[in-house]
Amino acid sequence: MRQYEMLELSARGAPPEGSEALSAVSAVFRRGGEETRVDGFYAGNGVYKVRFLPEKTGAYRYEITGDALAAPQRGAFTVDAAERGKHGPVRAEGIHLRHADGTWYHGFGTTVYALAHQSEALIAETMETLAASPFNKLRTCVFPKHYTYNENNPACYPFERRAGVPERAFPASETPPVPQKRETRDDYWDVNRPCYAFWDALDRRLKQLEKLGIETDLILFHPYDRWGFSNLSQEDSLVYLSYLLRRIAAYPHVWWSLANEYDLCLNKTDDDWRTFARFIAAHDPYRHLLSNHNCFKLWDPAEKEITHVSWQTRELSRVAAAQRRWNKPVLVDECRYEGNVPEFWGNVSGADMTSRFWKVTVQGGYCTHGETFLPGTAQGGRATATGEADVVWWAKGGKLNGESPERIRFLREIVESLPGPLEPLGGGLGDVIGMSDGEVQDMIDHAPPGFNHFLARMARMNEAERDRFFGIEYQYRGHVGEDAYLYYLDDQCAAAVQVELPANRYYRVEVLDTWAMTRETVAEHASGTVRAALPGRPYMAVLAVAEPHRKSV
Repeated sequence: MRQYEMLELSARGAPPEGSEALSAVSAVFRRGGEETRVDGFYAGNGVYKVRFLPEKTGAYRYEITGDALAAPQRGAFTVDAAERGKHGPVRAEGIHLRHADGTWYHGFGTTVYALAHQSEALIAETMETLAASPFNKLRTCVFPKHYTYNENNPACYPFERRAGVPERAFPASETPPVPQKRETRDDYWDVNRPCYAFWDALDRRLKQLEKLGIETDLILFHPYDRWGFSNLSQEDSLVYLSYLLRRIAAYPHVWWSLANEYDLCLNKTDDDWRTFARFIAAHDPYRHLLSNHNCFKLWDPAEKEITHVSWQTRELSRVAAAQRRWNKPVLVDECRYEGNVPEFWGNVSGADMTSRFWKVTVQGGYCTHGETFLPGTAQGGRATATGEADVVWWAKGGKLNGESPERIRFLREIVESLPGPLEPLGGGLGDVIGMSDGEVQDMIDHAPPGFNHFLARMARMNEAERDRFFGIEYQYRGHVGEDAYLYYLDDQCAAAVQVELPANRYYRVEVLDTWAMTRETVAEHASGTVRAALPGRPYMAVLAVAEPHRKSV
């Protein structure tokens, strides 16, 4: 087998006498003096499975043990170097994301919340669309989702109902599409009895996404529910998480998102979320990325189990400040969606969505797309084999109809051509965003003569006033050390822009039209202060890349 590919081993035994989710089967994998212990899971019909993700090459030995097995199962295998294009799990490194083999990960995400709960035909269409898209990350849920444009019942659920409990029909009219708080525990679902048809289907979806090279940001809880999953007790939630980790953690391309809009999960407390985060960190041998996504109040990224910021925000000028504050990757996983639905969160233009990607990406952050065109409108019209008329990409998948995906592809091609990951280029007044009064005063004290008087006027503003003012006036600029510089001008219709480059290196300078997706070289062998002519249109950018082996004198 190959490095960074999941190994699955099976053993037969007596069915569990107690919980089918908390199987006592486990395994030890040894390579030289190293060993990794993993818990196995029951897959139904007397079959137990253990999954392992080898991150190092070499000879391995294993032993599977458990009360349900007649005898321990032992064996050996060899792990060869990874197949070309397989880079291993993505992990955080400072403010960036990097694969296990050291390859930088440049993330360009999209959203299909209820993918796993759709018809086979619609899922097939979605996978075909993803294969041709620019997206290499997908936010999607384990539990079904009840919300506007997404009210169907799935074919099966993660768990069986409890013995003796009457079966429910779960009509879409049962609850409005808003989070519900129930004071009593909902005992309908038996988390100790997984529905193997559901988990087998989820395995198929994960394998399809892995084959497409798409990182899967798996959302573990959410508030948009009429089935009772959002009302699981902490005890039952931990049983669910245990089964999920045993079964899913060995996939190289999964991430854990504790919740979508955790602060709307009215039956979960902050202590619950911290308990879940600690549990996942303790039971995931592969250290997959872990976040908690907000609606209103940002979950504290400083908590040690949280690997990155997963942020719902429109304050895109704050990405660099968030990076400085937490020294972790910042992902704007929701910044509204391209579409035309009546709801305010789902009707920005393709130009606006494209611009949001540029603003976040130039600062070294990562942005996530979504599409919400109203079914039956020109953009939302779909002539497909599925016969489903109410399909909205953000909810169910299907086809992409918007104007932003091809522009996002253009951005991705540029970013992936750079010699490394972008970081925010400081030095502008936007640096004051997120600064305390003391930090601003220190900046004034060290400012060049003649400029500190100007800054002193700014210091009369409080932190909130500074953030609001300079967030509007923010300059979106990034760099890769001294190897590349990228300026994004957003809605400025400038005839020229001044780019400051190191005086001791030569650069090729290009003007990019981020909407028309064109690149024009405007200078070569450039250094120092460069004035680049622009066409006076919005959504322009300037890229300067150092020429190899050339230095100015």
